Amino acid sequence: MTTSTRMSPMTALFLVLFGIGAVGITSGTVVLLYTLRIVDQKANKLLGFAENTIQSLPDLMASLPPALNEVLSDRRAPEYVGSIQSSVRFVLTENGEGVRPVITVVNKGNEVVSMLGVRVAALDGNGVPVRDWTEVVATPLPIDDDWRGVLLPGATRHVVLHGSRSLDPAKVASYRGEIEFSELRVWVPTDRLPVKTAGL
Repeated sequence: MTTSTRMSPMTALFLVLFGIGAVGITSGTVVLLYTLRIVDQKANKLLGFAENTIQSLPDLMASLPPALNEVLSDRRAPEYVGSIQSSVRFVLTENGEGVRPVITVVNKGNEVVSMLGVRVAALDGNGVPVRDWTEVVATPLPIDDDWRGVLLPGATRHVVLHGSRSLDPAKVASYRGEIEFSELRVWVPTDRLPVKTAGL
């Protein structure tokens, strides 16, 4: 006489959960491997595109219209910082509910500043920084309020930054500002650009 043992509910539940887990792990592994393969292919294509773009950059610059190519001919010039005079003062906003900084920059040198980025920090009466701003004061082209154009030799530029409600309007006279130059580039006339030597 043959006796059959019935599977207990706990064993059946365990086997079902084990089967679902195994299927989930297998599916997840397949999806992960497929995703990694796609990412690897995209990364290779992106690196190839970046490499080709960098290699063709000189040709791209040469193909630009002369006026635009000339505007984009500049160089980083940290040594020119001594020729830039800057100051910042704080004024009340139009509604009197906040404080905003006003930057004044003067180009005391003989170069055309094509890019000038600054960071402005507001310090309270104890010299503690309480707020800071990042602003671009000069750009290669004048386009809108954020692209103000180059800063010519001898030129003075005033830039009004966005107000801050975190500064107490009653203490506006006690705030002082510090300016840090974060980017400075000067325009290089085409006749001063380095001459390319064949084969280099």
